Amino acid sequence: MKKPNSPKKRVQRFLAKRARNKAKGWDYSDAADPRQQAKVTLPMESIVWALELGLVSNQPTLRDLETLCKQLGSWGRTLVPETISDTTLDTEVRRLSPDYLLAKLVLRVRDLYRSKMLEPAGLPCGVATIDGKNLATLDHDAEGTGHARSSANDKWHRSKEQETKLGTDYYLMPALRSTLTSAEAKLCLYQLALPPGVGESTMLPAIVEAMHQAYGRSGMIEVFDVDAGLTSLANAGLIDGRGYGYIMGLKGNQPELFAEAQALLEPMANAQPPEAETPWERRNGKRIRRRLWRTNEMAGIENSVGTWTHLRQTWLVRQETIDAAGKLENEDRYFISSLLWNYFTPSQILLVVRLHWGVENDAFNSLDLQWREDSGPWCTLGTAVWALGLLRLMAYNTVQLLRRRRLRDKNPNGSLRAPMSWRSLFKVIEDALLLDLEPVLVG
Repeated sequence: MKKPNSPKKRVQRFLAKRARNKAKGWDYSDAADPRQQAKVTLPMESIVWALELGLVSNQPTLRDLETLCKQLGSWGRTLVPETISDTTLDTEVRRLSPDYLLAKLVLRVRDLYRSKMLEPAGLPCGVATIDGKNLATLDHDAEGTGHARSSANDKWHRSKEQETKLGTDYYLMPALRSTLTSAEAKLCLYQLALPPGVGESTMLPAIVEAMHQAYGRSGMIEVFDVDAGLTSLANAGLIDGRGYGYIMGLKGNQPELFAEAQALLEPMANAQPPEAETPWERRNGKRIRRRLWRTNEMAGIENSVGTWTHLRQTWLVRQETIDAAGKLENEDRYFISSLLWNYFTPSQILLVVRLHWGVENDAFNSLDLQWREDSGPWCTLGTAVWALGLLRLMAYNTVQLLRRRRLRDKNPNGSLRAPMSWRSLFKVIEDALLLDLEPVLVG
């Protein structure tokens, strides 16, 4: 069948096909309903769908979502058959089960992987990057799930200017999240709330184990990638013991490894050409390239915390930046890995290091800048922050698939055109929700 030309019809077809066929993870008919059934006219699945459609189309507030519900076309009406007030939406989102929504997220990702939408781009395997993210900054403790401001969570503190204006008495809502950075569309795979008083590194084994249970037999993930704050012998051993490779950032929190890596690789970088380097690229008026040196001399190293039997290679990636005046600056980043020497080519190592930042640039920044995650969730009472966080991840995944794959036409030379801007795409999605059903989608 000929592919529809209109972007909004492509969006409708993509969403309607999954919702109509109740594809894996897209069926909310089993959502728990705590309401008094004698007083209920609208099923809970319609309320959950309304919340998701509001996030997919990036409605700023629940009042805007109520207006959208009034305007839905016949396709949207199959999911949300009547208008839902903002007060009802506010009440019910507080009572949604985060565990229920997390299970839906996993089912969707598995289904998309089986549909060949999440294959690695430029790498021989799937790489999942794990990093911490603050979901909200609140003036209350969210029924005991919030983290009071402290030196242990200063990476998510408000700026000094904000604290001068608003004070230092607030609560943070941090979670570990995992992103499939190896895929063209950097989809989010998992979310694990951090209990109050518990740090990211302590909870890394829990999210690795949970992801192993969720995805371990699919073949989707072969390597876990984490930043230096999560690097430890225990975490490396856990990942290796589960049969995955690891790539871990290396900084001063592992002083012995860091000093050894510097002692081995700095002289090498000063005396030898790199194994690989990227072309010069321009960014903010500057020219940037990255260069790779690596060694296997730290393989199986023993230090004061134990023996790193699984460590096989150590990398130095040097980012060279030349400003408009011609001044050169170097920034060195170190990594340890359990991967076999030839598992990645040198060029692929530079790519996977760059893709590590996809968790920030593609996922976390988009959630903050486009969905305003950290600055104003729709609701913060009950379990709403965690439930909305998961619904937002599902919405982000849908929008990224549309933006990076489904709505990208090809240039005459076969290359993909640049992705649609976020603002334009949200307008296309909202227009799609107002459309009547195409005849092929009826029934």
